[in-house]
Amino acid sequence: MNFYNSSCKLTNRWFKSIDILNLSLLLLLMVLGILFVSTASPNVAKSKSLVEFYFIKKHCIFVLLSIFSMIFFSFFSEKGIINISYLGLFLSLFLLILLFLINNENNGASRWLKLSKLSIQPSEFLKPFLIIMFAYLLNTSKKFNIFNYKIEGTGLAFLLLFLISVLMLAQPNFSMFALIFLVFLAQYFTIGINLKFCALVFISISILTVLAYTNLSHVRYRIDSFLNPNSTHFQVEKSLEAYKAGGFLGKGPGEGEIKKYIPDSHTDFIVPVIAEEYGGIVCILLVLIILCIYLRGIFLLDKNKNKFKITSCVGLLTLFIIQAFINISVSIKLIPTTGVTFPFISYGGSSLVSMGIVMGMVLALTKKEFSEKGLIYE
Repeated sequence: MNFYNSSCKLTNRWFKSIDILNLSLLLLLMVLGILFVSTASPNVAKSKSLVEFYFIKKHCIFVLLSIFSMIFFSFFSEKGIINISYLGLFLSLFLLILLFLINNENNGASRWLKLSKLSIQPSEFLKPFLIIMFAYLLNTSKKFNIFNYKIEGTGLAFLLLFLISVLMLAQPNFSMFALIFLVFLAQYFTIGINLKFCALVFISISILTVLAYTNLSHVRYRIDSFLNPNSTHFQVEKSLEAYKAGGFLGKGPGEGEIKKYIPDSHTDFIVPVIAEEYGGIVCILLVLIILCIYLRGIFLLDKNKNKFKITSCVGLLTLFIIQAFINISVSIKLIPTTGVTFPFISYGGSSLVSMGIVMGMVLALTKKEFSEKGLIYE
């Protein structure tokens, strides 16, 4: 009975402190994701000789796991998030290193770890915990003893970024490397812009881009295809056709024809399917929901003086919005093709659960705080 009363009090306290608007918008995105995957995936399933509703059933399971992850992490305190991020970062790094030992390649890249019938992408789960550790290291005054050398938190954050960058490029996973790098930049700028660092970043990006272009054939192919107006990338060309065919109101659910010719119509290229069947108006609605979630999160940080919370949420929200806009930009040929999914909309277990953790952390760090006089924002 005492356990039941304690659980009720905890749940009631959580419900009063959580940001209901962002929670509702996130759940709305997940529901829309189920709807869009339901119309985008049957043709893909048939092409792979699978049952028509194969991806739909799996996506629903992934959505439930994502919701559970989001709610679970939203209960954590600041200290709890830091502690679990230590563990999450260690496990993710262990799995990333294990990938190289197993050397399970798919299209020349080692990104997926197969455990029996389950396939997971460790780099997806790495992102939320890495962002929290970046925020902690960038804001701590503590010095760390590394091989008998005293290193400040900022220096250790750069070392961690370098280690992760090496692992990402070794897979190779240039799009994930770019995401992590951009998020780190956003977090670093929240603690103060350093001109020397900006120069170092510019030089580093230039060198890494040249190395990726000269050494990674798929990166070179995508950049050449993007820069050459006479070259065509099949998926992108079909995506542009889908946008044109859908117009403003779309052809209607399940009526799309061009989606049959887009290989990743349920994952990386799901937005063109939405455009063809539901129209440009629904695509605009998706963008507005993404912007609303991002701006709402930033608004809740406005009066917050906790630098760790600010740096963490800026990183997590930047990851969320950058993923969405990279996904859209690829499909309309604004940038070269990548393997970045649309948050909560695209099919994919690892990306869905990972983004559930990301937004669960945002909800936890933007909760209203309790005082003796009642409920207040910190």
